[in-house]
Amino acid sequence: MEKRKFITLKTGRNTFRKIYFDDILVIKADGAYFNVFCENYKFMVSGKTFEKLEAELKETELVRINRSCIVNTKNCVELKDCSYPEIKLSNNEVLKPITMNLSKLKKIFNIEN
Repeated sequence: MEKRKFITLKTGRNTFRKIYFDDILVIKADGAYFNVFCENYKFMVSGKTFEKLEAELKETELVRINRSCIVNTKNCVELKDCSYPEIKLSNNEVLKPITMNLSKLKKIFNIEN
């Protein structure tokens, strides 16, 4: 079976958008909505909880790092493993703190615990 390459999300009242996983940099929760940031554009998504979105993204390169943020690990270029772990993306954005899945990120960076 071929691995999924995209997700379809509701971006308006009757509008749905197909988003390829490779295009996503980060997804950030914003109250009842969440923002999807891609390389050259961003958009707001409604009609789904962050928990449901996370469940749909299982078995992909997208990993939840804290209560309100999911990152695409393909775009992670630096991991700081200190008292307040943080991650740097390819667009130089730094996301912190990492409170979830730190061990999974370490494995992606090939760091032994």
